[in-house]
Amino acid sequence: MTVILDKNSICSLCQCHIRENALFTGLNESQLDAFKDVVVISSFKKREIVFMEGDDCTGLYIIRTGRVKVVRSSSTGKEQIINILNPGDLLGFEVFYEGKLYRNTAVAMDDCELCYIDKNSFFNILEKEPDVSRKLIISLGKELNHAYERIGNLGLLNAKEKLGHLLYTLASEYGVKADGGVKLQLTLSRLEIAELLGITQETSIRLLKSFKEDGILDIKRKEIIIKSLARLKEFGQ
Repeated sequence: MTVILDKNSICSLCQCHIRENALFTGLNESQLDAFKDVVVISSFKKREIVFMEGDDCTGLYIIRTGRVKVVRSSSTGKEQIINILNPGDLLGFEVFYEGKLYRNTAVAMDDCELCYIDKNSFFNILEKEPDVSRKLIISLGKELNHAYERIGNLGLLNAKEKLGHLLYTLASEYGVKADGGVKLQLTLSRLEIAELLGITQETSIRLLKSFKEDGILDIKRKEIIIKSLARLKEFGQ
């Protein structure tokens, strides 16, 4: 099985490596000029909060470098990771339905750079550049489809199937061939894996151990090496 390792293209605005469905890929000169005066690049350290749930929704972010996790907290303080965003992904979807507040908390998982556009400037550009609006609709459609898939998996799969599906997806997106298998180029703690799946940390540890005992994967410190992608794929079907 071939693992796709490079889905990147070059951002026309800031020349960083981003995914092909990113908003700033392939814009013409007129569209780029509209954005150049309103985009602000901000830096965040690992574990630094980009915004908190309940903060005023002031604008839209596009991940330039690094990763950001989007977290929802319960009234009891329990956290659930809603999504992990990568270069090219959009952050702050509340902007699109005129939300006054951010509904989730965004936290840098690495040292990150984010492109920020305040919402008034962004909507002014959309009114003048219909091609940008079309690109945005495509990006939002893909995000909605991914959300439906995540909701379906959470509702239909048991804990072991959820973990198998997650690891297979991560291997497809972040895998590199190594040691006779596929090594994940994405470091997640046992707690972060649990939060992504909506299970307890103890359950995630137990299931990873069972996958290792079954010869499906190997764990070396914080690295996870997938030894059988085919067996992982079966869990999500």
